[in-house]
Amino acid sequence: MSSAIARTVWQFADCTGTVAATVPVQYGAPAMHTPRHFRADSPDREGRLIRENPFGLIICGDAGSSADAVPGAAPVATHVPMLRRPDPDGRPPADGEPLLGGVVLGHLARVNPQAAALRTAGSALAVFLGPDAYVSPTWYDGDRPNVPTWNYAAVHLSGPIRVVDDRDEALAIIMASIDATEAYAGTGWDPTPSLDYVDKLLAGIVAFELTVTDVRSTFKLSQNKPVETQRRVAGRLAASAHGRDRELAALMTDVLRLGDDAA
Repeated sequence: MSSAIARTVWQFADCTGTVAATVPVQYGAPAMHTPRHFRADSPDREGRLIRENPFGLIICGDAGSSADAVPGAAPVATHVPMLRRPDPDGRPPADGEPLLGGVVLGHLARVNPQAAALRTAGSALAVFLGPDAYVSPTWYDGDRPNVPTWNYAAVHLSGPIRVVDDRDEALAIIMASIDATEAYAGTGWDPTPSLDYVDKLLAGIVAFELTVTDVRSTFKLSQNKPVETQRRVAGRLAASAHGRDRELAALMTDVLRLGDDAA
């Protein structure tokens, strides 16, 4: 039911990617610093991180109006679930499908001051954080001086942002978000009985879409260390009681091709 609603509205709003394709796509804008050896190892790595970690940060300029804005004020940010826009049939893009030129969808509460900021910001930054963990120097070669560090994976997407005022289009974004997260959770919840309630909630929600014109990512996974050290670090993380540590160990094993030796 929800997919059918989303499908109808995507077609109604002409949200098939045509608009995104007309936006200049470029690398090189000031953004996250990524050393060469910490770049994504495959085209689908960034898309997979976003799909598996949809709860991110949307960041833009200060919410103050031109009359009351404080010069030099810090940007504003909200933790929100976000997703890549599905196709007209409601199917999510493949992980390896290019992020550049694509669109990220999300929503936040209308009472949130950032909802007003999104209207005047012009552009915004969406941040997605994958698994991360502290790495102790005791896990390295004990014969050499070392210091602690932090391994992590993150993707930054930036570009023009648009507040979605059309009610049907906003509803489609909400339903697409529900579809994506329910599919990941695997609960099979049917939103049909709650559609009237969802419709009432729209008055208090501001939906948005960010057209991606710059993509930056960092996969800092001990690539600058010897293979034996990489295996030692991944092994320590795999044995951790913390689930996020084990997720990072699995990512290290996959990206660094460590095989079963890290377990």
